[in-house]
Amino acid sequence: MSTKKVSVMVVDDHALLLAGLCMLLDAEADMRVVGRTSRAGEAVALAGQLRPDVILLDIALGDTSGLDLLPALQERSPASRIMMLTMHEDQQYLQLAMARGAAGFVLKKGLDVDLLYAIRSVMRGEIFIQPFMVQQYLAGQTATTTASVIEDKDSVLWAALSPRERQVMLAVAQGHTSKEIALQEYLSEKTVATYRSRAMIKLGLDTKAELVELTLRLGLFSKARPVGAVR
Repeated sequence: MSTKKVSVMVVDDHALLLAGLCMLLDAEADMRVVGRTSRAGEAVALAGQLRPDVILLDIALGDTSGLDLLPALQERSPASRIMMLTMHEDQQYLQLAMARGAAGFVLKKGLDVDLLYAIRSVMRGEIFIQPFMVQQYLAGQTATTTASVIEDKDSVLWAALSPRERQVMLAVAQGHTSKEIALQEYLSEKTVATYRSRAMIKLGLDTKAELVELTLRLGLFSKARPVGAVR
């Protein structure tokens, strides 16, 4: 009985590394590379077409940042687990990547050792952070290291959602069901459920009551539009 392979898309502007990553992944019995690109615009389009299980995203992409590209990829393929690749042991990059919903943070110098384990970890629903950076990351959650972390926690978490995730969360807080949201937004119920699940995880919430409390604290009900009003 065949097992479904993990589909992976690789986004990196270093040609040799891109080719090497694809060879490494395709050599694994449980993985397959379904797309590769070095360009940000093409990455967004491919994500929407391919809907891969995992997207490996370089932080440095020519004249843009993978951190800035991350929300657009989440919007086009909400179920994809996005893992950031970088050469830099930079806590600020790590903090921002996690705040924006990345599922993993892997250093390029450890790709041959850590990458395959990291991919399998995120496919189990886990978050992967380079082991020696974990303690610093946890300390950074309470330390005053970056403006994005020390600002109001609710606002930072809400800002980390994609526009579609915020729209779905507002609709849920207003009492709309997944079926109603799906009909109004021309989405499948499964897609709405994915947006909802990912957003609740990003916000650190467990219940709808907690979501309602959050939107009230942020004053979002006064800004909310009826379902279907935002495109």
